[in-house]
Amino acid sequence: MNENIASELEHGLDTRLVDRRRAAAYVGVTAGRFEQLVRDNVVPPPVMVDNKRRWSIALLNVAKAAVGNSIPCLPPVPADVAARMRPCERDPAPASHELPDQAWFDQRARFVERVRRSLLSGNEISLLREFKVLKQNQISMFGYYGSFEALMVRGYIVEVARKPPSSRPMVTYRLTAQGEQVIAALKDEPVI
Repeated sequence: MNENIASELEHGLDTRLVDRRRAAAYVGVTAGRFEQLVRDNVVPPPVMVDNKRRWSIALLNVAKAAVGNSIPCLPPVPADVAARMRPCERDPAPASHELPDQAWFDQRARFVERVRRSLLSGNEISLLREFKVLKQNQISMFGYYGSFEALMVRGYIVEVARKPPSSRPMVTYRLTAQGEQVIAALKDEPVI
């Protein structure tokens, strides 16, 4: 979030309609999170001005209050504990080669079981259509998404490469023979 934009909007310059970047800064979230809030109807939809999306500051005040109330607050630290703590004292970071715990394996097993029992979701079908539209059997993208993971569980795609950073890596997926059969069976989307 750009602090200058937020303070500019709060203290002075009364612009009635703002673009997405300024609206996100005013609400106190990133632009990507702001888009998610618009889709979830937490933030009101934009108005179109000269083919550009704009948000009203008056309507954003309500969204700002809603977002502010949804952010969890940390519990207060007792004074005697705060006095004993030094800023550099912290638990050692876990080793990067450390294996996941049993809870992770249980969660993973439940996910695999749920995917195998369910039909293809709309997101999974859309991702398979991307392979068909691009006429490729391999796609690379930033991030690791649940729909791709579900397609891997189903055996339709495999992950062939992953490049750092770990928070949002460049992941390459390749279609399997079974995935190519499913894509061949998909009907083309109607052109509107």
